[in-house]
Amino acid sequence: MFEHAKWIWCQNADVTDSYTEFYVNCELDEDIPVQIRISADSNYAVYVNGAFADSGQYADFPHYKVFDEIDISHYIHAGKNHIAIVVWHYGIPSFGYYIGKPGVIFEVEQAGEIICSSDENILCRKSRRYTSGRNVRITEQLGLTFHVDMKENNNWMMGLDLDDFDHSFLQTGMPQELYPREIRKLIVKPRAASEIVSQGGFTYLPEEGHAGFRMMHAAISFYRWFDIGEKKEGKTILNRPCGEGIYFIVDLKEETAGYVDFDIEVDEDCELEIGWGEHLEDGRCSTQIAERNFSATVSLKRGRNSYMNPFRRMGCRYLQFFVHTSKVAIYYAGLRPSVYPVTIQPYESGNLLRDEIYKVCCNTLLHCMHEHYEDCPWREQAFYSLDSRNQMLCGYYAFGETEFPKAGLKLIARSIREDGLLPMCYPTNEKLAIPSFALSYLLQVAEYYRHTKDKETIEFCFDTAKTVIDTFVEHIDATGLVPIFDETKKYWNFYEWQPYLNGRGNEGKVYDMCLNAWLSLALDYFIEICEVLEIDAKDYRFTKTSLNETIAREFYDEAAGLFVICRGQERDQYSVLANALGCLCGAADHLNRDTMMKIILQNGWDGEGMDVIPATLSMHTFRYEALLKENRDVYKDKILDEIDHVYFRMLRMGATSFWETELGSRDFSYAGSLCHGWSAMPIYYYKTLGERQDYECEQ
Repeated sequence: MFEHAKWIWCQNADVTDSYTEFYVNCELDEDIPVQIRISADSNYAVYVNGAFADSGQYADFPHYKVFDEIDISHYIHAGKNHIAIVVWHYGIPSFGYYIGKPGVIFEVEQAGEIICSSDENILCRKSRRYTSGRNVRITEQLGLTFHVDMKENNNWMMGLDLDDFDHSFLQTGMPQELYPREIRKLIVKPRAASEIVSQGGFTYLPEEGHAGFRMMHAAISFYRWFDIGEKKEGKTILNRPCGEGIYFIVDLKEETAGYVDFDIEVDEDCELEIGWGEHLEDGRCSTQIAERNFSATVSLKRGRNSYMNPFRRMGCRYLQFFVHTSKVAIYYAGLRPSVYPVTIQPYESGNLLRDEIYKVCCNTLLHCMHEHYEDCPWREQAFYSLDSRNQMLCGYYAFGETEFPKAGLKLIARSIREDGLLPMCYPTNEKLAIPSFALSYLLQVAEYYRHTKDKETIEFCFDTAKTVIDTFVEHIDATGLVPIFDETKKYWNFYEWQPYLNGRGNEGKVYDMCLNAWLSLALDYFIEICEVLEIDAKDYRFTKTSLNETIAREFYDEAAGLFVICRGQERDQYSVLANALGCLCGAADHLNRDTMMKIILQNGWDGEGMDVIPATLSMHTFRYEALLKENRDVYKDKILDEIDHVYFRMLRMGATSFWETELGSRDFSYAGSLCHGWSAMPIYYYKTLGERQDYECEQ
């Protein structure tokens, strides 16, 4: 494959946030399958005879480029066919992109013959429809937004208006060996159902700032649709009642992840701002929160404008459109869902509440898996090891599918850093690392083997797992403990979003209970991995035993009957997470655990007024596992009852996917995610603790 294809790029393209268009025509037979193989930095969209065929570069690395093979047979006809490729090169880092050189490589094959391939003869130009070089971010984690100019037509996709195209140049320094995508391509589904739920006039009060800021602070005047327009012939017509333009908000009826798609008509050239969000608590989408900017911009042409953006996936329930004109006709406005193809395994407990929670948990997982696992579809779309541990574990039971976690574990393995740790997200050249999250990789690998017996993948991941565990073992100092990492050197001593647990800065010699318990727990999983591969783990067993003894001696407060949060500071501070991890790793095996079990069960309250920091939603799984380790029969029904109570509250508040924390959108200064992969854990507990466990697991 790619024997004759070469990496190419456009001579006058921008360095960052760059859109480039490539055109080729080729002679094809109609009834013989045709494939295009393609790889790009950073993203691509393929059009055949003017029709959208596919998009979505796999998240990879400059040194490890992945290609897609796309069947385009459905779009071709006998004779001359036009293939157009639009490539978007980001050029700036995000939590899901590792900076590489711009380029695209492709070849078209029919009946085993390469019909055409990328080289210096391919025509290209800097895109005229997409505006390059703006470098406007949505969020630091998510990356760039876009501006599209609908006045620039797409006739070039059919071989017309090619006067300003020129030949490509050969891009140097690109990898010659390419690798096939290890997971399936996403399915771009038909338009999601949407309903206009608010409309009226708007006036922008702040004239400066990005579009999200202006929309967030605009003066809006609500009018009922029949007061300012009418519905007829499959469209809604709105007239401007006041101000400088018309706004309307659409409800997708549930959390959705996909590509914005609209078909609207205007009487003049005008500007359009699009915003998106997960709620309407502000009377509109929250398009601006701190530095976040959930907006995109479009220049509309007079007449009908039909457009779908194939590059930037949005996660939301609501979209809002601010149109700078006096009249607009809306044929459609919403999203085309982009989903990973899996089959949801049935679950019928006989309990309507649990059945509904299971269904919504599955929706949550689906919205958080695309090119890789994502913490959330709205704010970040980032692949964290701790978040994805929950997603992988639940996915085994929800989907019965192992390709996706396998690819995720390999992607992490390829990300090992020079310091022996893992980056915060994958793939990225972001310098920040969360040490405790690196340890969770050991847990992911071991659990993957438990559910798949795939020894080959464990062997692939072993060197990375060993490097991580050895790095921590070598970090143990004369105290017998691991001190926290120096945050001035781009480490983040994070465990969960609670006081004393969400980062410490550079405080000198401090020893966190959570980090040492995580290491002890990770040693268990690494020893398990070694046993699978028949590797001697004697030294790691000794380290494990010694570490647990030191944890018990240095962190246990006998008077309180609890582990303290840290050694060196806040010795009178306690947290549920620290104590749950202490029980799980075995450090509490020879201690009095009565008070621990009380505060773990009640999540911070023991009935006697002790001040213990509760665990957040993401960490409830470690509470539950500590309780089950203590006494499965006593605690399993209590765990299921708590899950019912916590998740029923979210359902009652209208959740169609489950939240980042129990505070919902109001957490993190109103930046709380309403769809977060780690919150799907009821799937695992319903299927392993429920009465119909054997039946459900067989499905």
